[in-house]
Amino acid sequence: MPTDDHRQAVNEEDARRRAGLSAFPVDRPNDSSDGIGLEPEYFPIFRGSDGRSIGRMPLNDPPTAGVLDVVDNLACSEREISSRRGGPIGPWEYDLSDGGRITFEPGGQVEHSTGIYGSVAVAIEDVQRVLGCLRGALGSHGAVLASVGMDIWNDVETVPQQLPFGRYTAQAAYYDRRGEWGRIMMRHTASLQINLDLGGAGRWRERWLAANLISPLITATFACSPGEGGVSTRARAWQELDPTRSGFPAGLVNGSLSDPRAQWASAAMDADVMLFRAADGHWHPGEPGFSFRRWLRDGHPKLGWPTIADLDYHLTTLFFEVRPRGWLELRAGEQVPDCWRAAQVVLVTAALYDDLSRQAILSRLDGHRRELPELWRIAASRGVGDDRLRELACRVWEESLRGIERLGEEYFGAAAIDCARRFHEEYTASGRTPADRLRELQQEDPAASLAWASSMKESSSMEGLAG
Repeated sequence: MPTDDHRQAVNEEDARRRAGLSAFPVDRPNDSSDGIGLEPEYFPIFRGSDGRSIGRMPLNDPPTAGVLDVVDNLACSEREISSRRGGPIGPWEYDLSDGGRITFEPGGQVEHSTGIYGSVAVAIEDVQRVLGCLRGALGSHGAVLASVGMDIWNDVETVPQQLPFGRYTAQAAYYDRRGEWGRIMMRHTASLQINLDLGGAGRWRERWLAANLISPLITATFACSPGEGGVSTRARAWQELDPTRSGFPAGLVNGSLSDPRAQWASAAMDADVMLFRAADGHWHPGEPGFSFRRWLRDGHPKLGWPTIADLDYHLTTLFFEVRPRGWLELRAGEQVPDCWRAAQVVLVTAALYDDLSRQAILSRLDGHRRELPELWRIAASRGVGDDRLRELACRVWEESLRGIERLGEEYFGAAAIDCARRFHEEYTASGRTPADRLRELQQEDPAASLAWASSMKESSSMEGLAG
């Protein structure tokens, strides 16, 4: 919480040092771990007798059953899910027996954060197991879990904010001060975050840079939130809602800072303060233009100066395409249907974890560093339908496919490798995205698009599911 005593406030030099080290801890020269964690999000949607959406299933809607009731019942009957417990968002958080957890986003999106696994194959298996458990339980209440980047079946205004906690209310108020995109992002989008290890002294700088350089290609390749004038409305929301805390650190893009710690620290100082927590525990929304650096320099007229705790919380509100947190949180990906999820995870992981692939990608993409913001915008509007992005994506994912061979089937799993190869051939190399397929199905029949997003088609092969 802020302090009225300027002597107890954190100073900018210490704030920068702490921000840099919290993102990239001291080098670990012998660290060769290549763990992975996944954070998929899904939309719980009521499905009518005609197969079309009849609205988003609310989290809590007495006396009828909401998502929380369903998960509560699962916690009582399934070994996978433990009882509900208090967490950062309030009482709506569930532990999983494997070290993961289930939480919820402001629009009621269900989020599954897996544990950290030693292979992609096991991480994907865990996602499918938990997803199957949730889908089976929701299905008995007439609901499906749709796995795409944006809810295209329900208008955002029909989905109220469903996390009645102070910080989420203040966050919504802050975004509303900047425009309409905050409510779209918070209540109407779903991501697939991939969390990867930094690696030891010989790798972490390369992985950080490569992760940023491929981020527009992740968006362009796996876009699955079609909207007016674009294939990734989710990415468009992040581009518009608050440019001070999204996209790419300026020091990385313009080359003015070579040290990743300095790049991140500078970005943190430049970002506007989203939320203030007063001594009485109440949350207050920030004002656009009031950066953390300004707070350090001038203090807040009512709340005083920031402490280390305020800095630490501020760092959790930064949503750049890659967020370093002692590991790399890759935020560019959005949800795709089950049949293609493994392709995204496999291709992205191989690009960073295989040394030869990563170095080849760095050599190919580093010359485009200053173009990252532009490429990101093109990715949201055209995806790999853009000739330049398609050429770059094909070259990068072909390097990944070679890296997959070197890292091996045991690490990725044969089915996931096959999925990645087929996705690259059928979508990326053909200049298509999952958003194109979702749009086609929606125009054909909204029931068909919802079935595809919810993996409801029965088929003997993933190709049949891909439709």
